[in-house]
Amino acid sequence: MDLQGKVVFIAGGSTGLGREIAKKVASEGSHVTIFARRQEVLEKAWQEISAVKQNTSQRIAAVPLDMSDYSQVETIMKSQKTLPDILYCVAGGTPTQCGFLIDITAADIESCMKNNYYTSAYMAHWMLRAWIEDDKTAERETPRLRQIVFINSAAAFLGLPGYTAYTPSKCAVRALADTLRMEALRYSSQVSTYTIHCAFPSNFITESFFEEQKRKPKITKEIEGTLGTVLELRKKFPSAEKVAQQIIKGVSRGEFALCDDSLEGAMFFANMVGPSPKRGLGIVDSIFAILVGFFVWPNLRRIWERKLKRESGFV
Repeated sequence: MDLQGKVVFIAGGSTGLGREIAKKVASEGSHVTIFARRQEVLEKAWQEISAVKQNTSQRIAAVPLDMSDYSQVETIMKSQKTLPDILYCVAGGTPTQCGFLIDITAADIESCMKNNYYTSAYMAHWMLRAWIEDDKTAERETPRLRQIVFINSAAAFLGLPGYTAYTPSKCAVRALADTLRMEALRYSSQVSTYTIHCAFPSNFITESFFEEQKRKPKITKEIEGTLGTVLELRKKFPSAEKVAQQIIKGVSRGEFALCDDSLEGAMFFANMVGPSPKRGLGIVDSIFAILVGFFVWPNLRRIWERKLKRESGFV
């Protein structure tokens, strides 16, 4: 898909993966608006994004917004001069809420749901309503494409000890994307075609990844393979830039489920495909589903259970 001249909104576009997505689409000629809470971080991101745009006619904007507050979402989005062609919902993460359920607070549970689920749900809710209302007065010979891209996590496919607050919020985003993908079919017309996409990256390198590492239980690191020095982890996991490129390519191909190129991510999605469309012709996902269901998960489950029992001191 040609991104030249497209209008792209990125909720959570000031740091990490959101910033890299913004830089990539700007480098391909898109007009970009990023939204985030912290003004000083927004300004720095705006400079980085502006530095890679193709030409001087491109509009790059950075707008302060708490996306977990619907009243703010409504006010700020109404003030924008144009509606986007693509909305990326990237806001979220768990830098301060890692830990076992008894070690985190009720406020941690609430903030994790607000930061990961509400930010996506509120932005998608407002945008889809605005698009549909806009369609009522638009006249076009061919339908335009309008897309919502949820940046989720491979955590939506499995429950890992230490992610007790984070995983449920990502499962909620996955359910939102699955449901909205079907609902969006009701709204496509001769004016607009609506598509929904959901990315499920595994661990990748950002500032917040290393913040999570400071609070993550050792057993969590052992299970997910994040034990190691900073240098070792940088060599092991992909950069946010690489993940951003993969996601944008997947969206351009029209794929719903966007897994990274790790074998684990692809296999766990295949085993948890549910109502989601399988990728490509579905052959690889179907084979993976059998392998994971019969062989991978039973063995992984036993290994993880043994690790946790050893921590109890009774084994």
